[in-house]
Amino acid sequence: MSNTKWLYNDLINYMGMHKLPKGLEEAFKEYSPVYETELLPHDSYEKLLAPYELPSDKKDFLDKALAAVEADERVLFFSHFFVWDMCSMRNKYDIDNYTELVPECLGQYNTAYAFLILLACVPVSEKEMIRRGIPYEYYQDIPHRMLRDQLKRYKETGRIDVEDMPWKMNFYTLTIFLLDRFLFIPYCHGERFRMYRSNKTGDVIALNEAGCTYDAEGQLLDWGFPEEEEDEESKSVSEEYSERHGAGDPETSENGLKNGNYYSHRKAASDETFVTTLDETEDSITGYYMNPLGFTENKKITLDKSEFKPALKENDWLIALHIPGGEGYTPERMHSSMVMALDFFKKYYPELDIKGFWSSSWLYDERLRLILGDGRNITNCQNLMYRYSDGEDGSMLYVHLFKDMKNSLEDYDCSSTLQKEAKRYLLAGKRFCTTGMMILSEEAYSGRVYFSEKDKDNWNTLVDTWRLRA
Repeated sequence: MSNTKWLYNDLINYMGMHKLPKGLEEAFKEYSPVYETELLPHDSYEKLLAPYELPSDKKDFLDKALAAVEADERVLFFSHFFVWDMCSMRNKYDIDNYTELVPECLGQYNTAYAFLILLACVPVSEKEMIRRGIPYEYYQDIPHRMLRDQLKRYKETGRIDVEDMPWKMNFYTLTIFLLDRFLFIPYCHGERFRMYRSNKTGDVIALNEAGCTYDAEGQLLDWGFPEEEEDEESKSVSEEYSERHGAGDPETSENGLKNGNYYSHRKAASDETFVTTLDETEDSITGYYMNPLGFTENKKITLDKSEFKPALKENDWLIALHIPGGEGYTPERMHSSMVMALDFFKKYYPELDIKGFWSSSWLYDERLRLILGDGRNITNCQNLMYRYSDGEDGSMLYVHLFKDMKNSLEDYDCSSTLQKEAKRYLLAGKRFCTTGMMILSEEAYSGRVYFSEKDKDNWNTLVDTWRLRA
Protein backbone atom coordinates (compact mmCIF):
# COMPACT_ATOMS: atom_id res chain seq x y z
CA MET A 1 0.00 0.00 0.00
CA SER A 2 1.37 3.44 -0.93
CA ASN A 3 1.99 6.15 1.63
CA THR A 4 -0.48 8.55 0.04
CA LYS A 5 -2.74 10.47 2.41
CA TRP A 6 -5.95 11.32 0.61
CA LEU A 7 -8.10 14.33 1.39
CA TYR A 8 -11.10 13.80 3.64
CA ASN A 9 -13.73 15.08 1.20
CA ASP A 10 -12.22 13.11 -1.67
CA LEU A 11 -12.52 9.90 0.35
CA ILE A 12 -16.08 10.68 1.47
CA ASN A 13 -17.15 11.30 -2.10
CA TYR A 14 -15.28 8.30 -3.49
CA MET A 15 -16.81 5.90 -0.98
CA GLY A 16 -20.25 7.51 -1.00
CA MET A 17 -20.49 7.75 2.80
CA HIS A 18 -23.49 9.37 4.53
CA LYS A 19 -24.65 10.06 8.10
CA LEU A 20 -21.15 10.24 9.53
CA PRO A 21 -20.47 11.45 13.10
CA LYS A 22 -20.06 15.07 14.06
CA GLY A 23 -16.43 16.14 14.29
CA LEU A 24 -15.17 13.38 12.02
CA GLU A 25 -13.37 15.74 9.64
CA GLU A 26 -11.59 17.39 12.58
CA ALA A 27 -10.58 13.95 13.87
CA PHE A 28 -9.23 13.05 10.43
CA LYS A 29 -6.76 15.94 10.72
CA GLU A 30 -5.32 14.34 13.87
CA TYR A 31 -5.07 10.86 12.39
CA SER A 32 -1.66 9.32 11.89
CA PRO A 33 -2.17 7.02 8.88
CA VAL A 34 -1.83 3.26 9.10
CA TYR A 35 -0.44 1.71 5.92
CA GLU A 36 -1.26 -1.96 6.36
CA THR A 37 -2.48 -4.29 3.67
CA GLU A 38 -5.02 -5.99 5.95
CA LEU A 39 -8.07 -4.38 7.53
CA LEU A 40 -7.50 -6.63 10.53
CA PRO A 41 -5.15 -9.56 11.12
CA HIS A 42 -6.69 -12.47 9.24
CA ASP A 43 -6.04 -14.86 12.09
CA SER A 44 -8.14 -12.58 14.34
CA TYR A 45 -10.86 -12.49 11.68
CA GLU A 46 -10.97 -16.28 11.46
CA LYS A 47 -10.89 -16.69 15.24
CA LEU A 48 -13.85 -14.35 15.75
CA LEU A 49 -15.98 -16.13 13.17
CA ALA A 50 -14.93 -19.72 13.95
CA PRO A 51 -17.43 -20.48 16.76
CA TYR A 52 -20.38 -19.80 14.45
CA GLU A 53 -19.66 -22.34 11.70
CA LEU A 54 -21.04 -20.21 8.91
CA PRO A 55 -22.27 -22.06 5.80
CA SER A 56 -19.66 -21.99 3.06
CA ASP A 57 -21.60 -19.52 0.89
CA LYS A 58 -22.08 -17.09 3.79
CA LYS A 59 -18.43 -17.33 4.84
CA ASP A 60 -17.31 -16.95 1.22
CA PHE A 61 -19.36 -13.74 0.90
CA LEU A 62 -17.67 -12.21 3.96
CA ASP A 63 -14.24 -13.30 2.75
CA LYS A 64 -14.86 -11.63 -0.59
CA ALA A 65 -16.22 -8.50 1.09
CA LEU A 66 -13.06 -8.27 3.20
CA ALA A 67 -10.93 -8.81 0.09
CA ALA A 68 -12.82 -6.04 -1.70
CA VAL A 69 -12.05 -3.61 1.11
CA GLU A 70 -8.38 -4.57 1.18
CA ALA A 71 -8.03 -4.43 -2.61
CA ASP A 72 -8.99 -0.74 -2.79
CA GLU A 73 -6.27 1.52 -1.36
CA ARG A 74 -8.61 4.43 -0.67
CA VAL A 75 -11.26 2.27 0.97
CA LEU A 76 -8.66 0.48 3.09
CA PHE A 77 -7.03 3.77 4.10
CA PHE A 78 -10.32 5.28 5.23
CA SER A 79 -11.35 2.02 6.90
CA HIS A 80 -8.27 2.11 9.12
CA PHE A 81 -9.24 5.66 10.02
CA PHE A 82 -12.76 4.57 10.98
CA VAL A 83 -11.37 1.83 13.23
CA TRP A 84 -8.93 4.27 14.84
CA ASP A 85 -11.71 6.78 15.42
CA MET A 86 -14.15 4.26 16.89
CA CYS A 87 -11.52 2.98 19.29
CA SER A 88 -10.27 6.44 20.27
CA MET A 89 -11.23 8.37 23.39
CA ARG A 90 -13.23 10.76 21.20
CA ASN A 91 -15.86 8.11 20.60
CA LYS A 92 -15.12 5.60 23.30
CA TYR A 93 -18.03 6.48 25.55
CA ASP A 94 -20.34 8.25 23.08
CA ILE A 95 -23.12 5.77 22.44
CA ASP A 96 -24.86 7.95 19.86
CA ASN A 97 -22.03 9.02 17.56
CA TYR A 98 -21.94 6.47 14.73
CA THR A 99 -25.43 5.67 13.45
CA GLU A 100 -24.59 3.71 10.31
CA LEU A 101 -21.64 2.97 8.05
CA VAL A 102 -22.73 2.02 4.54
CA PRO A 103 -20.60 2.96 1.50
CA GLU A 104 -21.68 3.00 -2.14
CA CYS A 105 -18.41 1.89 -3.73
CA LEU A 106 -18.29 -1.82 -2.86
CA GLY A 107 -21.23 -2.98 -4.91
CA GLN A 108 -22.79 -6.14 -3.50
CA TYR A 109 -20.53 -5.90 -0.44
CA ASN A 110 -21.74 -2.46 0.76
CA THR A 111 -24.00 -3.96 3.42
CA ALA A 112 -21.15 -6.02 4.93
CA TYR A 113 -18.88 -3.04 5.40
CA ALA A 114 -20.06 -1.91 8.85
CA PHE A 115 -19.78 -5.46 10.21
CA LEU A 116 -16.19 -5.77 8.95
CA ILE A 117 -15.25 -2.43 10.47
CA LEU A 118 -16.65 -3.53 13.83
CA LEU A 119 -14.74 -6.81 13.62
CA ALA A 120 -11.56 -4.82 12.95
CA CYS A 121 -12.12 -2.88 16.18
CA VAL A 122 -11.77 -6.03 18.31
CA PRO A 123 -8.00 -6.73 17.96
CA VAL A 124 -7.22 -3.00 18.30
CA SER A 125 -9.30 -2.81 21.47
CA GLU A 126 -7.73 -5.99 22.85
CA LYS A 127 -4.37 -4.19 22.83
CA GLU A 128 -5.92 -1.50 25.02
CA MET A 129 -7.22 -4.14 27.43
CA ILE A 130 -3.73 -5.61 27.70
CA ARG A 131 -2.21 -2.15 28.21
CA ARG A 132 -4.57 -1.52 31.12
CA GLY A 133 -3.87 -4.91 32.63
CA ILE A 134 -7.49 -6.04 32.43
CA PRO A 135 -7.71 -9.84 32.77
CA TYR A 136 -8.85 -11.68 29.65
CA GLU A 137 -11.92 -13.15 31.33
CA TYR A 138 -13.44 -9.67 31.64
CA TYR A 139 -13.49 -9.03 27.91
CA GLN A 140 -13.19 -12.37 26.07
CA ASP A 141 -16.95 -12.70 25.56
CA ILE A 142 -17.81 -9.02 25.08
CA PRO A 143 -17.86 -8.94 21.25
CA HIS A 144 -19.54 -12.34 21.11
CA ARG A 145 -22.57 -10.95 22.95
CA MET A 146 -23.27 -9.15 19.67
CA LEU A 147 -21.74 -11.66 17.26
CA ARG A 148 -24.07 -14.44 18.40
CA ASP A 149 -27.21 -12.61 17.33
CA GLN A 150 -25.61 -10.93 14.30
CA LEU A 151 -24.45 -14.20 12.77
CA LYS A 152 -27.57 -16.10 13.75
CA ARG A 153 -29.58 -13.55 11.77
CA TYR A 154 -27.07 -13.76 8.91
CA LYS A 155 -27.42 -17.54 8.69
CA GLU A 156 -31.22 -17.42 8.88
CA THR A 157 -31.96 -14.42 6.65
CA GLY A 158 -28.79 -13.65 4.69
CA ARG A 159 -28.71 -10.12 6.13
CA ILE A 160 -25.31 -8.97 7.41
CA ASP A 161 -26.05 -5.24 7.79
CA VAL A 162 -25.65 -3.87 11.34
CA GLU A 163 -28.75 -2.72 13.18
CA ASP A 164 -28.47 -0.31 16.12
CA MET A 165 -24.82 0.39 15.43
CA PRO A 166 -24.24 2.83 18.34
CA TRP A 167 -25.17 0.14 20.86
CA LYS A 168 -23.25 -2.69 19.20
CA MET A 169 -20.14 -0.55 18.77
CA ASN A 170 -19.72 -0.62 22.57
CA PHE A 171 -19.15 -4.36 22.45
CA TYR A 172 -16.79 -4.54 19.47
CA THR A 173 -14.64 -1.75 20.95
CA LEU A 174 -14.60 -3.57 24.32
CA THR A 175 -15.86 -0.59 26.30
CA ILE A 176 -18.74 -2.34 28.07
CA PHE A 177 -18.34 -4.95 30.80
CA LEU A 178 -20.63 -7.57 32.32
CA LEU A 179 -20.06 -7.47 36.08
CA ASP A 180 -22.24 -10.00 37.88
CA ARG A 181 -25.76 -9.28 36.53
CA PHE A 182 -25.50 -5.92 34.71
CA LEU A 183 -23.56 -4.32 31.88
CA PHE A 184 -21.51 -1.19 32.57
CA ILE A 185 -19.84 1.44 30.40
CA PRO A 186 -18.40 4.89 31.27
CA TYR A 187 -20.73 7.75 30.43
CA CYS A 188 -20.34 11.54 30.56
CA HIS A 189 -23.21 13.44 32.20
CA GLY A 190 -24.68 15.80 29.63
CA GLU A 191 -28.32 16.26 30.60
CA ARG A 192 -29.45 19.62 31.88
CA PHE A 193 -29.64 19.14 35.61
CA ARG A 194 -27.25 19.16 38.55
CA MET A 195 -27.26 17.39 41.92
CA TYR A 196 -26.35 18.67 45.38
CA ARG A 197 -25.66 16.90 48.67
CA SER A 198 -26.30 18.24 52.16
CA ASN A 199 -23.20 18.19 54.35
CA LYS A 200 -25.51 17.92 57.36
CA THR A 201 -27.97 15.16 56.47
CA GLY A 202 -26.42 13.56 53.37
CA ASP A 203 -29.65 14.20 51.44
CA VAL A 204 -29.34 14.63 47.66
CA ILE A 205 -31.40 17.14 45.67
CA ALA A 206 -31.47 17.62 41.90
CA LEU A 207 -32.35 20.88 40.16
CA ASN A 208 -32.94 21.54 36.48
CA GLU A 209 -30.97 24.08 34.52
CA ALA A 210 -32.98 27.03 33.22
CA GLY A 211 -35.11 26.60 30.11
CA CYS A 212 -36.35 23.00 30.45
CA THR A 213 -40.00 22.57 29.49
CA TYR A 214 -42.28 20.14 31.38
CA ASP A 215 -45.87 19.03 30.96
CA ALA A 216 -48.51 19.11 33.66
CA GLU A 217 -47.43 15.73 35.02
CA GLY A 218 -43.82 16.85 35.41
CA GLN A 219 -42.58 14.91 32.39
CA LEU A 220 -39.91 16.53 30.25
CA LEU A 221 -40.91 17.97 26.87
CA ASP A 222 -37.70 19.78 25.94
CA TRP A 223 -34.27 19.97 27.60
CA GLY A 224 -33.82 23.47 26.17
CA PHE A 225 -30.33 22.88 24.83
CA PRO A 226 -28.88 25.83 22.91
CA GLU A 227 -29.62 25.39 19.20
CA GLU A 228 -25.96 25.11 18.27
CA GLU A 229 -25.60 22.09 20.57
CA GLU A 230 -28.50 20.17 19.04
CA ASP A 231 -27.80 17.41 16.55
CA GLU A 232 -30.51 17.15 13.93
CA GLU A 233 -29.61 13.53 13.26
CA SER A 234 -29.64 12.41 16.88
CA LYS A 235 -32.60 10.33 17.99
CA SER A 236 -34.16 9.77 21.36
CA VAL A 237 -34.43 6.32 22.89
CA SER A 238 -38.13 6.28 22.03
CA GLU A 239 -37.54 7.32 18.43
CA GLU A 240 -34.96 4.55 18.00
CA TYR A 241 -37.35 1.95 19.43
CA SER A 242 -40.20 3.22 17.29
CA GLU A 243 -38.16 3.09 14.09
CA ARG A 244 -36.62 -0.29 14.83
CA HIS A 245 -39.96 -1.91 15.59
CA GLY A 246 -42.04 -0.52 12.79
CA ALA A 247 -43.58 2.65 14.13
CA GLY A 248 -44.78 5.27 11.71
CA ASP A 249 -47.44 7.90 11.29
CA PRO A 250 -50.46 5.55 11.17
CA GLU A 251 -52.03 4.87 14.58
CA THR A 252 -53.59 1.55 13.65
CA SER A 253 -52.26 -1.87 12.79
CA GLU A 254 -53.11 -3.84 9.66
CA ASN A 255 -56.27 -5.23 11.24
CA GLY A 256 -57.54 -1.74 11.97
CA LEU A 257 -56.87 -1.84 15.72
CA LYS A 258 -54.76 0.74 17.53
CA ASN A 259 -51.12 -0.20 17.99
CA GLY A 260 -47.97 1.07 19.67
CA ASN A 261 -48.00 4.33 17.76
CA TYR A 262 -51.19 5.25 19.57
CA TYR A 263 -50.55 3.92 23.05
CA SER A 264 -46.88 4.73 23.55
CA HIS A 265 -46.97 8.31 22.29
CA ARG A 266 -49.75 9.59 24.54
CA LYS A 267 -49.47 13.07 26.01
CA ALA A 268 -50.20 14.34 29.51
CA ALA A 269 -53.73 14.61 30.86
CA SER A 270 -53.55 18.40 30.55
CA ASP A 271 -52.03 20.82 28.04
CA GLU A 272 -50.51 22.90 30.84
CA THR A 273 -46.71 23.30 30.76
CA PHE A 274 -44.04 25.09 32.75
CA VAL A 275 -40.46 26.16 32.05
CA THR A 276 -37.70 25.88 34.64
CA THR A 277 -35.52 28.71 35.89
CA LEU A 278 -32.30 28.60 37.90
CA ASP A 279 -31.13 31.58 39.95
CA GLU A 280 -27.79 31.53 41.71
CA THR A 281 -26.30 34.01 44.16
CA GLU A 282 -23.16 33.94 46.25
CA ASP A 283 -25.06 32.25 49.08
CA SER A 284 -27.88 30.23 47.50
CA ILE A 285 -29.29 28.55 44.44
CA THR A 286 -32.99 28.45 43.55
CA GLY A 287 -34.50 26.11 40.99
CA TYR A 288 -37.22 23.59 40.20
CA TYR A 289 -37.23 20.47 42.35
CA MET A 290 -36.68 17.14 40.60
CA ASN A 291 -38.64 14.68 42.71
CA PRO A 292 -36.66 11.39 43.02
CA LEU A 293 -39.76 9.42 42.04
CA GLY A 294 -39.33 10.52 38.42
CA PHE A 295 -40.94 13.89 37.77
CA THR A 296 -40.10 17.58 38.17
CA GLU A 297 -42.41 19.50 40.49
CA ASN A 298 -43.87 22.80 39.39
CA LYS A 299 -42.35 24.60 42.35
CA LYS A 300 -39.06 26.21 43.27
CA ILE A 301 -36.83 25.42 46.22
CA THR A 302 -33.79 27.29 47.54
CA LEU A 303 -30.60 25.58 48.67
CA ASP A 304 -28.14 27.20 51.05
CA LYS A 305 -24.67 26.88 49.54
CA SER A 306 -23.09 26.61 52.97
CA GLU A 307 -24.95 23.29 53.40
CA PHE A 308 -25.52 21.93 49.88
CA LYS A 309 -22.40 21.13 47.86
CA PRO A 310 -22.27 19.99 44.22
CA ALA A 311 -22.56 16.21 43.88
CA LEU A 312 -22.97 15.98 40.09
CA LYS A 313 -22.44 18.59 37.39
CA GLU A 314 -22.16 18.71 33.62
CA ASN A 315 -19.35 16.58 32.13
CA ASP A 316 -18.84 14.54 35.30
CA TRP A 317 -18.12 10.86 34.70
CA LEU A 318 -20.73 8.23 35.49
CA ILE A 319 -21.09 4.54 34.71
CA ALA A 320 -24.02 3.73 32.43
CA LEU A 321 -25.89 0.66 33.70
CA HIS A 322 -27.66 -1.57 31.18
CA ILE A 323 -29.98 -4.46 31.99
CA PRO A 324 -29.58 -7.70 30.02
CA GLY A 325 -32.66 -9.88 29.75
CA GLY A 326 -33.14 -12.85 32.04
CA GLU A 327 -33.49 -13.64 35.71
CA GLY A 328 -31.82 -11.79 38.54
CA TYR A 329 -33.21 -8.27 38.26
CA THR A 330 -33.26 -7.73 42.02
CA PRO A 331 -32.08 -4.90 44.29
CA GLU A 332 -29.53 -7.24 45.85
CA ARG A 333 -27.94 -8.09 42.49
CA MET A 334 -28.09 -4.47 41.38
CA HIS A 335 -26.32 -3.37 44.56
CA SER A 336 -23.62 -6.05 44.34
CA SER A 337 -23.06 -5.39 40.63
CA MET A 338 -22.66 -1.65 41.17
CA VAL A 339 -20.10 -2.20 43.93
CA MET A 340 -18.17 -4.49 41.59
CA ALA A 341 -18.34 -1.88 38.84
CA LEU A 342 -17.06 0.94 41.04
CA ASP A 343 -14.14 -1.19 42.18
CA PHE A 344 -13.43 -2.37 38.59
CA PHE A 345 -13.32 1.09 37.03
CA LYS A 346 -11.39 2.55 39.94
CA LYS A 347 -8.70 -0.10 39.38
CA TYR A 348 -8.52 -0.24 35.59
CA TYR A 349 -9.71 3.25 34.60
CA PRO A 350 -8.19 5.43 37.33
CA GLU A 351 -8.24 8.51 35.09
CA LEU A 352 -12.06 8.59 35.29
CA ASP A 353 -13.39 10.30 38.43
CA ILE A 354 -16.59 8.28 38.62
CA LYS A 355 -19.44 10.01 40.47
CA GLY A 356 -22.00 7.22 40.25
CA PHE A 357 -24.39 5.50 37.84
CA TRP A 358 -26.82 6.55 35.12
CA SER A 359 -29.43 4.54 33.28
CA SER A 360 -32.67 4.95 31.33
CA SER A 361 -35.36 2.28 31.14
CA TRP A 362 -39.08 1.59 31.03
CA LEU A 363 -38.54 -0.38 34.26
CA TYR A 364 -37.97 2.83 36.23
CA ASP A 365 -41.40 4.41 35.62
CA GLU A 366 -43.21 5.04 38.92
CA ARG A 367 -46.49 4.31 37.11
CA LEU A 368 -45.51 0.64 37.26
CA ARG A 369 -46.00 0.82 41.02
CA LEU A 370 -49.57 1.92 40.40
CA ILE A 371 -50.29 -1.36 38.61
CA LEU A 372 -47.93 -3.73 40.46
CA GLY A 373 -47.84 -2.38 44.01
CA ASP A 374 -44.86 -2.50 46.37
CA GLY A 375 -42.64 -5.47 47.11
CA ARG A 376 -41.93 -6.52 43.51
CA ASN A 377 -38.42 -6.72 42.05
CA ILE A 378 -39.23 -3.90 39.64
CA THR A 379 -40.40 -1.54 42.36
CA ASN A 380 -37.78 -2.68 44.87
CA CYS A 381 -35.03 -1.80 42.37
CA GLN A 382 -36.72 1.55 41.77
CA ASN A 383 -36.31 2.31 45.46
CA LEU A 384 -32.52 2.46 45.04
CA MET A 385 -32.68 5.22 42.41
CA TYR A 386 -32.95 8.96 42.04
CA ARG A 387 -35.30 8.90 39.07
CA TYR A 388 -36.11 11.75 36.70
CA SER A 389 -38.03 12.39 33.50
CA ASP A 390 -35.70 12.30 30.48
CA GLY A 391 -38.30 13.15 27.86
CA GLU A 392 -39.00 9.62 26.63
CA ASP A 393 -42.43 8.15 26.00
CA GLY A 394 -43.80 4.62 26.33
CA SER A 395 -42.25 3.07 23.22
CA MET A 396 -39.63 1.07 25.13
CA LEU A 397 -42.24 -0.46 27.42
CA TYR A 398 -44.54 -1.26 24.51
CA VAL A 399 -41.82 -3.11 22.62
CA HIS A 400 -40.65 -5.06 25.67
CA LEU A 401 -44.14 -6.09 26.80
CA PHE A 402 -46.02 -6.31 23.49
CA LYS A 403 -43.09 -7.29 21.24
CA ASP A 404 -43.55 -4.85 18.36
CA MET A 405 -44.95 -1.37 17.83
CA LYS A 406 -47.05 -2.81 14.99
CA ASN A 407 -48.92 -5.15 17.32
CA SER A 408 -52.39 -4.01 18.33
CA LEU A 409 -53.01 -3.92 22.06
CA GLU A 410 -56.70 -4.83 22.12
CA ASP A 411 -56.17 -8.34 20.75
CA TYR A 412 -52.70 -8.99 22.23
CA ASP A 413 -52.60 -12.28 24.15
CA CYS A 414 -51.00 -11.48 27.51
CA SER A 415 -49.43 -14.19 29.65
CA SER A 416 -47.74 -12.37 32.55
CA THR A 417 -49.34 -10.27 35.25
CA LEU A 418 -47.24 -7.30 34.18
CA GLN A 419 -48.49 -7.56 30.59
CA LYS A 420 -52.10 -7.88 31.70
CA GLU A 421 -51.91 -4.94 34.09
CA ALA A 422 -50.05 -2.73 31.62
CA LYS A 423 -52.64 -3.56 28.95
CA ARG A 424 -55.47 -2.69 31.33
CA TYR A 425 -53.78 0.57 32.28
CA LEU A 426 -53.24 1.65 28.67
CA LEU A 427 -56.75 0.67 27.60
CA ALA A 428 -58.04 2.84 30.44
CA GLY A 429 -56.52 5.86 28.68
CA LYS A 430 -53.30 6.17 30.70
CA ARG A 431 -49.66 6.29 29.58
CA PHE A 432 -46.20 5.07 30.56
CA CYS A 433 -42.91 6.95 30.24
CA THR A 434 -39.35 5.67 30.07
CA THR A 435 -37.45 7.25 32.95
CA GLY A 436 -33.82 8.11 33.67
CA MET A 437 -32.13 7.38 36.97
CA MET A 438 -29.01 8.27 38.94
CA ILE A 439 -27.35 6.40 41.78
CA LEU A 440 -24.33 8.26 43.14
CA SER A 441 -21.34 6.31 44.39
CA GLU A 442 -22.14 6.94 48.04
CA GLU A 443 -25.59 5.39 47.72
CA ALA A 444 -24.29 2.60 45.48
CA TYR A 445 -22.13 1.49 48.38
CA SER A 446 -24.61 2.22 51.21
CA GLY A 447 -27.97 1.40 49.61
CA ARG A 448 -29.53 4.52 51.14
CA VAL A 449 -32.71 5.70 49.37
CA TYR A 450 -33.18 9.18 47.92
CA PHE A 451 -36.90 9.81 48.35
CA SER A 452 -38.73 11.00 51.47
CA GLU A 453 -42.29 10.58 52.68
CA LYS A 454 -42.94 14.12 51.43
CA ASP A 455 -41.74 13.06 47.96
CA LYS A 456 -44.22 10.18 47.99
CA ASP A 457 -47.01 12.47 49.18
CA ASN A 458 -46.30 14.90 46.35
CA TRP A 459 -46.36 12.04 43.84
CA ASN A 460 -49.68 10.83 45.20
CA THR A 461 -51.08 14.36 44.92
CA LEU A 462 -50.00 14.43 41.28
CA VAL A 463 -51.59 11.02 40.72
CA ASP A 464 -54.89 12.18 42.23
CA THR A 465 -54.84 15.56 40.45
CA TRP A 466 -54.46 14.07 36.98
CA ARG A 467 -56.26 10.77 37.68
CA LEU A 468 -53.28 8.60 36.87
CA ARG A 469 -54.71 5.50 38.52
CA ALA A 470 -56.76 3.05 36.49
